[in-house]
Amino acid sequence: MVRAKLRGHQVICSAFIERDGKFLIIMCPIFKVWRVPGGRTEHGEKMEDTLIREMEEETGIKFGNPKFIGWGQDQQYHVQGQKETSRLIMFFHVKTDQEPKLDPDEAEDFRWVTLEELKKIKNKEGALNDLFNRNPNLIL
Repeated sequence: MVRAKLRGHQVICSAFIERDGKFLIIMCPIFKVWRVPGGRTEHGEKMEDTLIREMEEETGIKFGNPKFIGWGQDQQYHVQGQKETSRLIMFFHVKTDQEPKLDPDEAEDFRWVTLEELKKIKNKEGALNDLFNRNPNLIL
């Protein structure tokens, strides 16, 4: 069977990983913006399974029972591929007591920040801005 090529948003699952009241953000080497870790769903994969798989691949953090908090969408410029992508990002919240072991292909740098600090960062992915605009009173 040949899968059809679909147009429209790529579906991404990302997590606000919380530790001690702060959230992990990473500098994405592909888009050159700060973001919360995440990645694309694979064909036929449930969103929660995508999230768990991507978090382990990108951060080394294992967890279960992610809580869905909202979505955001954007068009981001893919610096390495020299193209624009259209994305729908499903955001989840998880807690951990672990330190991340980041994949250098996925993150140039990382920080632990409060939600208010994250909202104020200028150079963050557009879908995060969209999530915050849609949910101005978001509390995690």
